[in-house]
Amino acid sequence: MRNIIIYILCLFALTSQAQKIEIGEVKTIQSKALKEEREYLVYLPEHYSDEKYKDQHYPVIYLLDGEKYFHVTSGILKNLSNGYYPQMPECILIAIKNTERSRDLTPTHVSSLPYKSGGADTFQAFISQELIPEINSNYRVLDYKILVGHSFGGLFALNTLFKKPKSFNAYVAIDPSLWWDNKVLVKELDGVIKTTNFKGNTLFLASANSIKNQKNPSKQHYVHFEAKKEALKLMEITAPKNLNYHVESYENEDHGSVVLPSLIDAFRSVFSGFRIDVKALIKNPSLLQKQYENLSNSLGYDFKPQCAYLDKVVDLSLKRGQKENAEILHNFNKTLYPNNVYLENKLK
Repeated sequence: MRNIIIYILCLFALTSQAQKIEIGEVKTIQSKALKEEREYLVYLPEHYSDEKYKDQHYPVIYLLDGEKYFHVTSGILKNLSNGYYPQMPECILIAIKNTERSRDLTPTHVSSLPYKSGGADTFQAFISQELIPEINSNYRVLDYKILVGHSFGGLFALNTLFKKPKSFNAYVAIDPSLWWDNKVLVKELDGVIKTTNFKGNTLFLASANSIKNQKNPSKQHYVHFEAKKEALKLMEITAPKNLNYHVESYENEDHGSVVLPSLIDAFRSVFSGFRIDVKALIKNPSLLQKQYENLSNSLGYDFKPQCAYLDKVVDLSLKRGQKENAEILHNFNKTLYPNNVYLENKLK
């Protein structure tokens, strides 16, 4: 008997060790623009592979410095998009890994620096002309794209917004390195604001306190701080035309620590108005369409409720004795996703 128990325990241990948790996968693309092979990491939403939701398409988040921020960002996305009170839709995450970071993310060449620079236009061409078409071909995507970058990545995000704003719908610039090349982007900002129509664009800009949170701030810390301050002042004086933007200052965060809180705040901000009171919704299903009309108007894109979320609300309606409203919500779900049979299965 003792031997049998030991055998069962060993078998259980082996089985447990064989289990894996997979967050995403590594992909490669041969870039003609960059003349090199590039790696990117892919995170798919919780319900992406569920056969019940095979007709669902998803917004795509393109994350710079992908090797550094893939895990934290995928975790945030999973947390903010689940449950009865999601604060954003489920999204596909594409995290782009670096090869020559300074080369790819800076807009101008600075010969006095010991590292490569000035390749932002080429890198932007790679993303828009090569990477995005590949993602569109291989995944079920909505034509709603978000670009996220920190430091040099934030500089790249702003440079793309200023030069080719329609490349992405929303931009997240986390403590951008606006000091670059004697504040070249700041100097261009006034003209960009006055001549560019940012209709349909959203910007979240996070600013850390690079001086307060340093024991001995260097000259570079002050230059970085002043460049951001100057840019924000310009945006305050001359509001960018039709740009839906939000600036968040983090007094107790430095250049490195600001990333985590600002990622959470950024996604909440971009999808401001997404969260709905589910308790009110199951009593008044008409709230749903009004909520999404407001969200779509705010973002400049026609957003629809995701199928998996509506199934959860239908299920909650049944549990709370709101069968008639469950049917209303389910019928609305079927207008968006005709193959949905969730309610029929629940009532069998």
